[in-house]
Amino acid sequence: MEISTVLQISKGLEIGYRCRCVAKLAEDVHFRRGEISLLLGSNGQGKTTLIKSLAGLLPPVAGQIKKTRSLYLSDEVDFPASLTPLEIVSCFDPAGACRDMARELIANLELQNKRYGILSKGNRQKARIVFAEVLAQVRKVEFLGLDEPFAGLDFQARDFLIERWLAIRSSNRHLLVSMHPSEIASVPSQIILVANGQISTAAPETPWQELQPRLQKPELLAA
Repeated sequence: MEISTVLQISKGLEIGYRCRCVAKLAEDVHFRRGEISLLLGSNGQGKTTLIKSLAGLLPPVAGQIKKTRSLYLSDEVDFPASLTPLEIVSCFDPAGACRDMARELIANLELQNKRYGILSKGNRQKARIVFAEVLAQVRKVEFLGLDEPFAGLDFQARDFLIERWLAIRSSNRHLLVSMHPSEIASVPSQIILVANGQISTAAPETPWQELQPRLQKPELLAA
């Protein structure tokens, strides 16, 4: 059975802020249900801009992006300091449909269920991931964008999340995960590269030795 496409963007799409183009799409890209895309690129190349654009938070500079049920949870979003992660989950999910899933995530991530305001940076990151997973379920999200979710996490939490995301490929959503190149830990459905003003793709099994030159600035390659 053919896997349906959640979102498609076409060659020539330009993303950026207002009239300033940050990066241009070099080829058509499909985001299919139940698949995972890794978004790679150095700082300042446009990874966050691309995720925000795909989630409908930023209009493209040129071209179109079809609206879909999307969620982008940034590390810039803050939560009530006086509430625990489970209490915040209850605000997102008052019916309690995802309560068991949230408890499972909290336990496996070894997230302390203390007031959000006194959690460490790593535990706040874990909490944001729990919130994103719960919101995605409650809102029946089709496209979930996570911007550098591994930042500040220990290797046990990273391994758990990778295993979990790979295990739910049969779900109805597409997961786009932005990360630094050094954090590649498994084979995704596709790899998307943002570098030197261009957005392109690479085969999922492409080794790091081949990806690295495509992510470097031209002057570094020439040195």
